[in-house]
Amino acid sequence: MSHTLHDAAVAEQCRRSFYRFFQEFWETIEAVDLQLNWHMEYLCGQLQEVYELWAAKQAQPNMLVNVPPGTSKSTTITQLFPAWLWLQQPSIRVISSSHAAPLAISHSVKTRLCLRSPKFQRLFPGHIEFQDDQDGKTDYRTTALGQRYSTSTGTGGAIGNHADFILIDDPLDPQAGATEAGLKAAEAHLKTLTTRKTDKARTVTILVMQRLHEQDPAGLWLASGRPLRHICLPGELTRDAAGKLGQQVRPAWLREEYEEGLLDPVRLPRSVLVDLATALGSYGYAGQVQQLPAPDEGGILKKAWFRSMSWGTFMETVTGADKAVWHGDADTAYTDNQQNDPSALLVSCYLGQTLYVRYAGEMWLELPQLKKRLPQLLAEHRAATGQSKLYVEPKASGKSVVQELRSLTQLNVVEAPTPDGDKRSRVNTSAPFIEAGRVVLLEGAWNEALVSQAASFPAAAHDDILDCLTQAIRRHSAPVHHGPGVYQTFKPLT
Repeated sequence: MSHTLHDAAVAEQCRRSFYRFFQEFWETIEAVDLQLNWHMEYLCGQLQEVYELWAAKQAQPNMLVNVPPGTSKSTTITQLFPAWLWLQQPSIRVISSSHAAPLAISHSVKTRLCLRSPKFQRLFPGHIEFQDDQDGKTDYRTTALGQRYSTSTGTGGAIGNHADFILIDDPLDPQAGATEAGLKAAEAHLKTLTTRKTDKARTVTILVMQRLHEQDPAGLWLASGRPLRHICLPGELTRDAAGKLGQQVRPAWLREEYEEGLLDPVRLPRSVLVDLATALGSYGYAGQVQQLPAPDEGGILKKAWFRSMSWGTFMETVTGADKAVWHGDADTAYTDNQQNDPSALLVSCYLGQTLYVRYAGEMWLELPQLKKRLPQLLAEHRAATGQSKLYVEPKASGKSVVQELRSLTQLNVVEAPTPDGDKRSRVNTSAPFIEAGRVVLLEGAWNEALVSQAASFPAAAHDDILDCLTQAIRRHSAPVHHGPGVYQTFKPLT
């Protein structure tokens, strides 16, 4: 076959297949050799399907991709995919974004590097012409009125620009972690970009990121209940608490593609994963490699540390169970908006240096409803007796609850001691008590919510139940001085 015929054949293959284009044009933007793995072909196929549905003028859901670092996610989605889109239609408009402007610019520059490469110009002569006066690093356009515009989290977004495809690549910095300010900035940025669609039904937003928090942008999308084209590929298959293997893989059938439990045995062999686990720590590895906001087994607090028993077993085997005095710990908030922090209540008693938890739950209520609901829950769980106390965290809303409940009810409402340190330090202080098996949950539907919230800290969406638990532990485990050099570590509450 002549050189000209060969070029024509390759060009046609690249037009028809994004995966073929990906393989052929990798060398135009990457200095290292391409090492193919099955997930690349799958991801390219999904992206091509997204384009074909758009070209057919069909509505479709947004696309969420959760994959580890070192899997060529940015090269595939944010750098070469826009180039292939212009190969299909030079009039397509693309907005891309990342957590930092230099990174967003780098992605944009690599797309242009591919399009301006001698190879692209040889295979597709004259197909794409750039506007001379619109050819910057962050904003360049074709003479067919196509555009590739770059922005970043925390900037003004893409005001004045609209897109057929919106590509969001790591809106949070994985190295910096998920701070409250970062989460809010990323959420606001995504909301801004959703207003930049040329067609509300057809324009597709593709979000690619590693999981960092239950309320990171991926978590918000998953919690919304809206349809998603979701691809989730952890670095390795592991078993969850129920013993099920690779439950976070999406679509689930892709588990069959893993070799010896590994996503990419060549670039991410087990030795590399071990090094990553050491370098990133348990939370970093869970989020960036395993696509879990928190480690399966738990972070600071492990799921296995929490014991449970039935009410019958408690009554039959625990000394003093029939005479137990149950107390409440509350963390209050005034809102019925489930996007905000809820109020939480925990009911417990302390017997034989063990904290038994009878109930724990959250509620999103305004103050009038909260004042009614708290006494009801306390009465349901035997914590409204003359000996029972309700300890309320002494923040602004808590002080109001204390005053209101004292005036309206016969509950023994008191302000809990002001906690020392931040939440992480309080959890760290409580960890030895929990690890020693001193927290026992009486079996109930609420058990899973408490354990999940505790094990996910500090990456949980809310931590109000955990606040109540650490408040109860802090009160029960306060050291008591009994003379020179003599301390009782745990103080039974009467």
